[in-house]
Amino acid sequence: MKNRYFILYNILIIFLFFIAIEFLLRFYFNQTEKFSCYLKTQDIRKYINDSNCNFEEKYFEKKNNTIYFTNKKGERIGKKRKIDKREKIFFVGDSFTFGYLSNYNFTYPFNAIKKINNISQKKFEEINLGVNGYQIDQVLGSINELKKTKGLIVYGLTPNDLFDINNSKSEINNNNYGLIDRIRIILSKLNLVSVQYFSSIILKNEKIYIKIYKNRGSKSGYLNKNGSLLWEDKYKSFENKISMLPQEIRDRLIIAIIPQQIQIKLLKMNQLEDGLAFDHKILTICNKIKIECISKTLELAKNQNYITHFTLDGHLLPEANKKYGELISEDLNTIFNIKLTDEY
Repeated sequence: MKNRYFILYNILIIFLFFIAIEFLLRFYFNQTEKFSCYLKTQDIRKYINDSNCNFEEKYFEKKNNTIYFTNKKGERIGKKRKIDKREKIFFVGDSFTFGYLSNYNFTYPFNAIKKINNISQKKFEEINLGVNGYQIDQVLGSINELKKTKGLIVYGLTPNDLFDINNSKSEINNNNYGLIDRIRIILSKLNLVSVQYFSSIILKNEKIYIKIYKNRGSKSGYLNKNGSLLWEDKYKSFENKISMLPQEIRDRLIIAIIPQQIQIKLLKMNQLEDGLAFDHKILTICNKIKIECISKTLELAKNQNYITHFTLDGHLLPEANKKYGELISEDLNTIFNIKLTDEY
Protein backbone atom coordinates (compact mmCIF):
# COMPACT_ATOMS: atom_id res chain seq x y z
CA MET A 1 0.00 0.00 0.00
CA LYS A 2 2.83 2.39 0.91
CA ASN A 3 4.50 1.72 -2.43
CA ARG A 4 1.26 2.55 -4.22
CA TYR A 5 0.94 5.88 -2.40
CA PHE A 6 4.59 6.62 -3.06
CA ILE A 7 4.12 6.04 -6.81
CA LEU A 8 0.97 8.16 -6.92
CA TYR A 9 2.71 10.89 -4.95
CA ASN A 10 5.61 10.98 -7.44
CA ILE A 11 3.25 11.00 -10.41
CA LEU A 12 1.42 13.95 -8.85
CA ILE A 13 4.69 15.83 -8.28
CA ILE A 14 5.80 15.24 -11.87
CA PHE A 15 2.39 16.33 -13.18
CA LEU A 16 2.43 19.53 -11.11
CA PHE A 17 6.00 20.23 -12.18
CA PHE A 18 5.01 19.83 -15.83
CA ILE A 19 2.01 22.15 -15.36
CA ALA A 20 4.27 24.74 -13.74
CA ILE A 21 6.78 24.55 -16.62
CA GLU A 22 3.94 24.89 -19.14
CA PHE A 23 2.57 28.04 -17.47
CA LEU A 24 6.02 29.56 -17.12
CA LEU A 25 6.83 28.98 -20.79
CA ARG A 26 3.42 30.28 -21.88
CA PHE A 27 4.04 33.43 -19.85
CA TYR A 28 7.60 33.79 -21.14
CA PHE A 29 6.89 33.24 -24.84
CA ASN A 30 3.38 34.72 -24.79
CA GLN A 31 2.36 33.00 -28.04
CA THR A 32 -0.66 34.20 -29.97
CA GLU A 33 -3.01 32.35 -32.30
CA LYS A 34 -1.68 31.54 -35.77
CA PHE A 35 -2.55 33.63 -38.81
CA SER A 36 -6.23 32.96 -39.47
CA CYS A 37 -7.40 35.44 -42.14
CA TYR A 38 -9.03 33.14 -44.67
CA LEU A 39 -12.12 33.27 -46.85
CA LYS A 40 -13.83 30.14 -48.23
CA THR A 41 -14.30 29.80 -51.98
CA GLN A 42 -16.38 27.46 -54.15
CA ASP A 43 -13.56 26.59 -56.56
CA ILE A 44 -10.63 24.17 -56.40
CA ARG A 45 -8.66 26.53 -54.14
CA LYS A 46 -11.13 25.92 -51.26
CA TYR A 47 -10.01 29.12 -49.51
CA ILE A 48 -8.02 32.28 -50.15
CA ASN A 49 -6.50 35.01 -47.98
CA ASP A 50 -9.19 37.30 -46.62
CA SER A 51 -9.15 40.95 -47.66
CA ASN A 52 -7.88 43.89 -45.61
CA CYS A 53 -6.40 41.69 -42.89
CA ASN A 54 -4.19 43.15 -40.17
CA PHE A 55 -2.82 40.30 -38.05
CA GLU A 56 0.02 40.11 -35.52
CA GLU A 57 1.46 36.76 -34.50
CA LYS A 58 4.00 35.74 -31.89
CA TYR A 59 5.70 32.34 -32.05
CA PHE A 60 8.09 30.87 -29.50
CA GLU A 61 10.86 30.09 -32.03
CA LYS A 62 10.98 33.72 -33.14
CA LYS A 63 12.04 36.65 -30.97
CA ASN A 64 10.01 39.38 -32.69
CA ASN A 65 6.35 39.38 -33.70
CA THR A 66 5.31 38.77 -37.29
CA ILE A 67 2.89 41.28 -38.78
CA TYR A 68 0.71 40.38 -41.76
CA PHE A 69 -1.26 42.74 -43.99
CA THR A 70 -3.47 41.88 -46.96
CA ASN A 71 -5.09 44.32 -49.36
CA LYS A 72 -8.67 44.33 -50.64
CA LYS A 73 -7.76 41.52 -53.08
CA GLY A 74 -6.31 39.30 -50.34
CA GLU A 75 -2.74 39.80 -51.58
CA ARG A 76 -0.07 39.99 -48.92
CA ILE A 77 1.49 43.45 -48.84
CA GLY A 78 3.73 45.62 -46.73
CA LYS A 79 2.09 48.17 -44.47
CA LYS A 80 2.24 50.74 -47.27
CA ARG A 81 2.11 50.08 -50.98
CA LYS A 82 2.84 52.68 -53.64
CA ILE A 83 0.49 52.53 -56.57
CA ASP A 84 2.33 53.02 -59.85
CA LYS A 85 2.49 51.68 -63.39
CA ARG A 86 5.24 49.15 -62.85
CA GLU A 87 4.88 45.79 -64.58
CA LYS A 88 3.40 43.20 -62.22
CA ILE A 89 5.13 39.90 -61.38
CA PHE A 90 2.79 37.40 -59.75
CA PHE A 91 4.22 35.08 -57.08
CA VAL A 92 2.08 32.00 -56.35
CA GLY A 93 2.61 29.13 -53.93
CA ASP A 94 2.04 28.02 -50.37
CA SER A 95 3.16 29.42 -47.01
CA PHE A 96 6.78 29.70 -48.18
CA THR A 97 5.68 32.19 -50.84
CA PHE A 98 3.26 33.90 -48.48
CA GLY A 99 6.25 34.30 -46.14
CA TYR A 100 4.86 32.71 -43.01
CA LEU A 101 6.76 33.91 -39.89
CA SER A 102 8.59 36.55 -41.94
CA ASN A 103 7.64 40.21 -41.96
CA TYR A 104 6.92 41.43 -45.47
CA ASN A 105 10.30 43.06 -46.10
CA PHE A 106 11.94 39.66 -45.45
CA THR A 107 9.76 37.65 -47.88
CA TYR A 108 11.50 36.28 -50.95
CA PRO A 109 9.11 37.86 -53.52
CA PHE A 110 9.75 41.32 -52.07
CA ASN A 111 13.52 40.88 -51.98
CA ALA A 112 13.78 39.27 -55.41
CA ILE A 113 11.98 42.19 -57.07
CA LYS A 114 13.76 44.76 -54.90
CA LYS A 115 17.15 43.53 -56.11
CA ILE A 116 16.00 43.25 -59.73
CA ASN A 117 14.74 46.83 -59.62
CA ASN A 118 18.18 47.93 -58.41
CA ILE A 119 19.94 46.45 -61.46
CA SER A 120 17.29 46.63 -64.18
CA GLN A 121 16.20 49.60 -66.26
CA LYS A 122 12.67 48.22 -66.32
CA LYS A 123 10.93 48.34 -62.93
CA PHE A 124 8.63 45.66 -61.54
CA GLU A 125 6.12 45.23 -58.74
CA GLU A 126 5.68 41.92 -56.90
CA ILE A 127 2.16 40.62 -56.26
CA ASN A 128 2.27 38.05 -53.46
CA LEU A 129 -0.51 35.47 -53.96
CA GLY A 130 0.93 32.82 -51.63
CA VAL A 131 -1.55 31.10 -49.30
CA ASN A 132 -0.68 28.99 -46.28
CA GLY A 133 -1.38 25.28 -46.70
CA TYR A 134 -1.84 25.20 -50.47
CA GLN A 135 -1.04 22.02 -52.39
CA ILE A 136 -0.31 21.93 -56.12
CA ASP A 137 -3.95 21.76 -57.27
CA GLN A 138 -4.79 24.85 -55.22
CA VAL A 139 -1.71 26.67 -56.54
CA LEU A 140 -2.66 25.78 -60.11
CA GLY A 141 -6.13 27.09 -59.32
CA SER A 142 -4.53 30.43 -58.39
CA ILE A 143 -2.45 30.37 -61.57
CA ASN A 144 -5.52 29.80 -63.72
CA GLU A 145 -7.15 32.82 -62.07
CA LEU A 146 -4.41 34.91 -63.74
CA LYS A 147 -5.52 34.17 -67.32
CA LYS A 148 -6.91 37.66 -67.83
CA THR A 149 -3.87 39.42 -66.38
CA LYS A 150 -0.57 40.47 -67.88
CA GLY A 151 2.79 39.79 -66.28
CA LEU A 152 5.07 36.86 -65.55
CA ILE A 153 4.20 34.23 -62.92
CA VAL A 154 6.69 32.78 -60.43
CA TYR A 155 5.63 29.54 -58.71
CA GLY A 156 7.53 28.92 -55.45
CA LEU A 157 7.49 25.11 -55.48
CA THR A 158 8.26 23.12 -52.32
CA PRO A 159 8.31 19.29 -52.03
CA ASN A 160 5.28 19.28 -49.74
CA ASP A 161 3.20 20.73 -52.61
CA LEU A 162 3.24 17.22 -54.06
CA PHE A 163 2.42 15.29 -50.88
CA ASP A 164 -1.29 14.97 -51.68
CA ILE A 165 -0.77 13.82 -55.27
CA ASN A 166 -1.96 10.24 -55.86
CA ASN A 167 -2.86 9.62 -52.22
CA SER A 168 -5.04 6.53 -52.32
CA LYS A 169 -8.00 6.09 -50.01
CA SER A 170 -6.26 3.11 -48.43
CA GLU A 171 -3.25 5.27 -47.53
CA ILE A 172 -5.47 7.86 -45.89
CA ASN A 173 -7.70 5.36 -44.11
CA ASN A 174 -4.70 3.45 -42.77
CA ASN A 175 -3.27 6.65 -41.29
CA ASN A 176 -0.01 6.11 -43.15
CA TYR A 177 1.90 8.72 -41.19
CA GLY A 178 5.52 8.59 -40.14
CA LEU A 179 6.67 9.39 -36.62
CA ILE A 180 7.38 13.06 -37.31
CA ASP A 181 3.88 13.53 -38.76
CA ARG A 182 2.29 11.90 -35.72
CA ILE A 183 4.34 14.11 -33.42
CA ARG A 184 3.25 17.25 -35.28
CA ILE A 185 -0.40 16.20 -35.21
CA ILE A 186 -0.25 15.52 -31.47
CA LEU A 187 1.58 18.80 -30.76
CA SER A 188 -0.94 20.72 -32.82
CA LYS A 189 -3.87 19.20 -30.93
CA LEU A 190 -2.31 19.59 -27.49
CA ASN A 191 -0.94 23.08 -28.17
CA LEU A 192 1.51 22.67 -25.30
CA VAL A 193 4.35 25.21 -25.46
CA SER A 194 6.52 23.10 -23.15
CA VAL A 195 6.36 20.09 -25.47
CA GLN A 196 6.97 22.29 -28.51
CA TYR A 197 9.93 23.95 -26.84
CA PHE A 198 11.68 20.73 -25.78
CA SER A 199 10.88 19.08 -29.14
CA SER A 200 12.58 21.96 -30.96
CA ILE A 201 15.70 21.46 -28.82
CA ILE A 202 15.83 17.73 -29.60
CA LEU A 203 15.25 18.22 -33.34
CA LYS A 204 18.19 20.62 -33.62
CA ASN A 205 20.36 17.52 -33.69
CA GLU A 206 20.82 16.80 -37.42
CA LYS A 207 21.17 13.03 -37.02
CA ILE A 208 18.02 12.76 -34.91
CA TYR A 209 16.05 15.02 -37.25
CA ILE A 210 17.11 13.10 -40.37
CA LYS A 211 16.36 9.72 -38.79
CA ILE A 212 12.90 10.82 -37.66
CA TYR A 213 12.10 12.53 -40.97
CA LYS A 214 13.09 9.52 -43.06
CA ASN A 215 10.56 7.51 -41.04
CA ARG A 216 7.75 9.58 -42.59
CA GLY A 217 7.14 6.69 -44.94
CA SER A 218 6.03 7.63 -48.45
CA LYS A 219 6.40 11.35 -47.79
CA SER A 220 10.19 11.09 -47.55
CA GLY A 221 10.64 9.38 -50.92
CA TYR A 222 11.83 12.59 -52.57
CA LEU A 223 14.98 12.45 -50.43
CA ASN A 224 16.38 9.42 -52.25
CA LYS A 225 18.64 9.87 -55.27
CA ASN A 226 17.21 6.62 -56.66
CA GLY A 227 13.63 7.81 -56.16
CA SER A 228 10.69 5.56 -55.32
CA LEU A 229 7.70 4.14 -57.21
CA LEU A 230 5.28 6.39 -55.34
CA TRP A 231 7.32 9.53 -55.96
CA GLU A 232 7.84 8.66 -59.61
CA ASP A 233 4.04 8.69 -59.88
CA LYS A 234 3.94 12.06 -58.10
CA TYR A 235 6.53 13.53 -60.45
CA LYS A 236 4.67 12.20 -63.49
CA SER A 237 1.43 13.68 -62.21
CA PHE A 238 3.19 17.00 -61.53
CA GLU A 239 4.54 17.02 -65.09
CA ASN A 240 1.09 16.32 -66.51
CA LYS A 241 -0.57 19.03 -64.43
CA ILE A 242 1.94 21.68 -65.49
CA SER A 243 1.77 20.53 -69.12
CA MET A 244 -2.02 20.91 -69.12
CA LEU A 245 -1.84 24.62 -68.28
CA PRO A 246 -2.89 26.85 -71.19
CA GLN A 247 0.05 27.75 -73.42
CA GLU A 248 -0.37 31.47 -72.69
CA ILE A 249 0.09 30.66 -68.99
CA ARG A 250 3.02 28.31 -69.54
CA ASP A 251 4.79 30.99 -71.56
CA ARG A 252 4.58 33.29 -68.53
CA LEU A 253 5.47 30.67 -65.89
CA ILE A 254 8.74 30.34 -63.96
CA ILE A 255 9.21 27.70 -61.25
CA ALA A 256 11.48 28.55 -58.31
CA ILE A 257 12.31 25.48 -56.19
CA ILE A 258 12.25 26.26 -52.45
CA PRO A 259 14.04 23.76 -50.19
CA GLN A 260 12.65 22.26 -47.02
CA GLN A 261 14.65 21.95 -43.81
CA ILE A 262 15.43 18.25 -44.24
CA GLN A 263 17.17 18.94 -47.56
CA ILE A 264 19.45 21.50 -45.94
CA LYS A 265 20.30 19.11 -43.12
CA LEU A 266 21.19 16.38 -45.62
CA LEU A 267 23.47 18.81 -47.45
CA LYS A 268 25.14 19.71 -44.16
CA MET A 269 25.78 16.00 -43.57
CA ASN A 270 27.34 15.91 -47.07
CA GLN A 271 24.52 13.75 -48.47
CA LEU A 272 24.42 15.89 -51.59
CA GLU A 273 22.67 13.51 -53.98
CA ASP A 274 19.78 12.85 -51.59
CA GLY A 275 19.56 16.49 -50.50
CA LEU A 276 19.31 17.68 -54.11
CA ALA A 277 17.28 14.75 -55.48
CA PHE A 278 14.03 16.74 -55.60
CA ASP A 279 15.67 19.73 -57.30
CA HIS A 280 17.31 17.53 -59.93
CA LYS A 281 14.04 15.76 -60.71
CA ILE A 282 12.07 19.00 -61.06
CA LEU A 283 14.81 20.56 -63.21
CA THR A 284 14.68 17.52 -65.50
CA ILE A 285 10.89 17.85 -65.82
CA CYS A 286 11.15 21.59 -66.48
CA ASN A 287 13.69 21.00 -69.23
CA LYS A 288 11.50 18.31 -70.78
CA ILE A 289 8.32 20.42 -70.90
CA LYS A 290 10.20 23.66 -71.63
CA ILE A 291 9.31 25.58 -68.46
CA GLU A 292 11.85 27.96 -66.90
CA CYS A 293 13.03 26.58 -63.57
CA ILE A 294 15.41 27.85 -60.86
CA SER A 295 17.22 25.90 -58.12
CA LYS A 296 19.29 27.68 -55.45
CA THR A 297 19.12 25.06 -52.68
CA LEU A 298 22.85 24.41 -52.38
CA GLU A 299 23.74 28.11 -52.64
CA LEU A 300 21.22 29.02 -49.94
CA ALA A 301 22.51 26.28 -47.62
CA LYS A 302 26.13 27.36 -47.95
CA ASN A 303 25.39 31.08 -47.78
CA GLN A 304 23.42 30.70 -44.54
CA ASN A 305 25.85 28.21 -43.02
CA TYR A 306 23.09 25.55 -43.19
CA ILE A 307 20.85 27.47 -40.75
CA THR A 308 17.83 28.22 -42.90
CA HIS A 309 14.59 27.07 -41.24
CA PHE A 310 12.73 27.24 -37.93
CA THR A 311 13.54 23.88 -36.34
CA LEU A 312 10.06 22.83 -35.26
CA ASP A 313 7.86 24.96 -37.50
CA GLY A 314 9.88 24.24 -40.65
CA HIS A 315 9.45 27.53 -42.52
CA LEU A 316 12.34 29.67 -43.72
CA LEU A 317 13.96 31.93 -41.18
CA PRO A 318 13.46 35.60 -42.14
CA GLU A 319 17.13 36.09 -43.06
CA ALA A 320 17.14 32.92 -45.17
CA ASN A 321 13.86 33.96 -46.79
CA LYS A 322 15.39 37.30 -47.72
CA LYS A 323 18.59 35.69 -49.02
CA TYR A 324 16.64 33.21 -51.14
CA GLY A 325 14.91 36.13 -52.86
CA GLU A 326 18.26 37.77 -53.54
CA LEU A 327 19.72 34.51 -54.86
CA ILE A 328 16.97 33.92 -57.40
CA SER A 329 16.89 37.57 -58.51
CA GLU A 330 19.75 37.27 -61.01
CA ASP A 331 18.17 34.25 -62.73
CA LEU A 332 14.76 35.91 -62.68
CA ASN A 333 16.18 39.09 -64.19
CA THR A 334 17.78 37.12 -67.03
CA ILE A 335 14.54 35.22 -67.68
CA PHE A 336 12.47 38.40 -67.48
CA ASN A 337 14.66 40.07 -70.10
CA ILE A 338 14.40 37.09 -72.45
CA LYS A 339 10.66 36.64 -72.04
CA LEU A 340 9.84 40.32 -72.27
CA THR A 341 12.06 40.71 -75.34
CA ASP A 342 10.30 37.77 -77.00
CA GLU A 343 6.93 39.26 -76.04
CA TYR A 344 7.64 42.60 -77.65
